[in-house]
Amino acid sequence: MKLINRFLFFILIISPVILFSQCESKERFYRPNLPEKLCSVGIIDADDTTVYSAPLPEFLATKNITRYISFEKSFQTEYPEDINDSLREFSFKISTENEDLFEYHSNQTIDNLELRIPDNIKFESGVKYFLQASEKETPDISAEMTVPLPPPDLSLLSINKEITTLIEPESCVGTTTVKSAVIDFSFENNNQKSYYVILLEGTGSNMSSSFPSWGSFLLEFTVWESNATGFFAIIQGLKMYQVTCKDNFVSYNQFPVNAFFIDGSKIPDKKCIIKMSTQFNDGRSVFEFIKSFRIKLLSIPEELYLFEKSLYTYNKVSDDPFSEPVYLNGNIKGGNGVFAICRSTELIINLRPWY
Repeated sequence: MKLINRFLFFILIISPVILFSQCESKERFYRPNLPEKLCSVGIIDADDTTVYSAPLPEFLATKNITRYISFEKSFQTEYPEDINDSLREFSFKISTENEDLFEYHSNQTIDNLELRIPDNIKFESGVKYFLQASEKETPDISAEMTVPLPPPDLSLLSINKEITTLIEPESCVGTTTVKSAVIDFSFENNNQKSYYVILLEGTGSNMSSSFPSWGSFLLEFTVWESNATGFFAIIQGLKMYQVTCKDNFVSYNQFPVNAFFIDGSKIPDKKCIIKMSTQFNDGRSVFEFIKSFRIKLLSIPEELYLFEKSLYTYNKVSDDPFSEPVYLNGNIKGGNGVFAICRSTELIINLRPWY
């Protein structure tokens, strides 16, 4: 989904008329006469160093991490044949007011850059961190942000499992049953100025597929009920795997991860209650059996929430030619994007026996 990444990094002002005709197209549209800019998306979880991986075919290898930062040059010229998006003499660093924590520099010409921030670099709540980056042909960029407090603990209220028998077997895989789980959980919200993200991970196996697999994967989920208003938006740095079937051939493919975002000021009575649902063994999921679920709750800075809210809003109005332009919120000065450091906690639900 390369265009989704282009969309995240390159657009200074998002307009439904000028952006993309369809998500799958390889054609790009550019706003003319705007200078190229350096763009960055950095979403760093201070508490979780997970690398989501599994023994899948080598061609599926990808950076799938919770300490992610990327850099690209924007394309905002009316002459695409003259475009060169390579980074030249590129460098960046993350620092506090007192010291440099991480530095990167390359004298070589490099393509779009994706990096993992090392696990041994520690980030603390209440501390302000700075990002600075430079490249030969674009203006320097910078950002600053203060790490939020850790999120509250999650409490499991209930989990219900259900198996549905299909009238006809799923194509390719031939399964006749679909498994689903509905999970109710809650958390206290004592800070009305907080912002949250929810992710769902499963650990299990699939031994009947053309590509037998086991391990931990991020999962699709829906929110059935919630006492707080939220929205789904793509979170960068993470991918999920799903099974696809074409011409009776099974393959595994990567897809962006949609996370659920919540504004703490919209949570009534200082307690958020959520009922989420996920399904597997359905011809699309990598899992035939699940050993455990992990619900991950992140507290995020306001800058990241507003950035994701603008992407969500764009997706809601992009098909309406009469809608107002959607402005991309971010905290990257001199360029586009967002730099955010988050805190996280988790709720692990072990299933006995495996489901």
